[in-house]
Amino acid sequence: MVEKEKLISYIQLINTNGIGPIGFKKLINRYGNVESALKEISKKKELFSRKKAEEEVMLSELRDVKLICIEDELYPYNLRQIEDCPPIFYAKGNVELLKNDNALAIVGARTASLSATKLAENISRDIAKQRITIVSGLARGIDKAAHKGALNEVGGTIAVIGTGIDVIYPQENTELYKEIVQNNGLIITEYPFQTRPQATNFPRRNRIVSGLSKGILVMEAGLHSGSLITAHQGLEQGRDVYAVPGAPYDERSSGCNKLLKEGAVLVEKASDILENFNFSKTQFTVAKKEEIFDLFEYSLDKQENNADIPEQKEGNSIKAESDDKYTKLLSLISTNGEDIDELIREMQLPTEEVLTIIVEMELDGKIIRLPGNKIAKI
Repeated sequence: MVEKEKLISYIQLINTNGIGPIGFKKLINRYGNVESALKEISKKKELFSRKKAEEEVMLSELRDVKLICIEDELYPYNLRQIEDCPPIFYAKGNVELLKNDNALAIVGARTASLSATKLAENISRDIAKQRITIVSGLARGIDKAAHKGALNEVGGTIAVIGTGIDVIYPQENTELYKEIVQNNGLIITEYPFQTRPQATNFPRRNRIVSGLSKGILVMEAGLHSGSLITAHQGLEQGRDVYAVPGAPYDERSSGCNKLLKEGAVLVEKASDILENFNFSKTQFTVAKKEEIFDLFEYSLDKQENNADIPEQKEGNSIKAESDDKYTKLLSLISTNGEDIDELIREMQLPTEEVLTIIVEMELDGKIIRLPGNKIAKI
């Protein structure tokens, strides 16, 4: 266990303006340890407040949050191998999951179809039964389904979030967050307490999702989606990439189909992954690339990092609420078709209201009816 003073020093150095994970690592390599690095850096620039760093450690103790730095024996083996691994992160829940090198990331669209979320949950459950930990980002859609599938299985699940450990985003996943912590799952983040959602935090978060894992499964990802970024980060980190194919005319599948063209393993069920999964300890072969800038620097002093991301459009009018229901229902429908009764259960609205929205979609030319009480997106 790393001593308290060292944890304070880690927080102080990583939160000093202009220092990110890569810069942190270079300073440690140059000066030997975090204390010496702080001493040298203090001659050139103002350090992050020691008092504020102490408060972070105190809050961690009060809220049953573990602080795990790269010197800690609990620091994950897989994550340690990536170039820009976080020097220290916050963890709430079952930290024993960090000892399991056999982890699979599952990522995909936040606006995933109902059939895709069901498949994600089923694959996640079957994979976690084989003592493989499922890693995802606690987002809507595929992430949520992946966590739910693994929740009560032996492999468990790790949620990597892009906010402070005490800030749940999106708020609709508050119950899922609690279930993960209470059911031997784990929540982790590199961001300090009270860090609010900011768009730039989430791509940074994704490198940890892939870094913890031996492979990344992508489901319903567009060409410019965060999920595709995660997959490409995984490729750079030497991870295996798996993808679920989709219809060529469905934009949510364009990213997955591109990955398959590039050599990703095609997945239709859990066994497609298990047949290729390497259960032995792995030294990853990292893709060669030019020296990169330290893009992941952040600081508690930077107030802009606390800018909130609106969870929905402003306005509470009846029309806005109706539009939201229409949009949500449409997002659940795939080009392959969905059962209307299952859509009604998922929407948790009166049957008549859902059927009315379906008729509106038909009139708008958004969907077509299929045999067997199904509808499909056009």
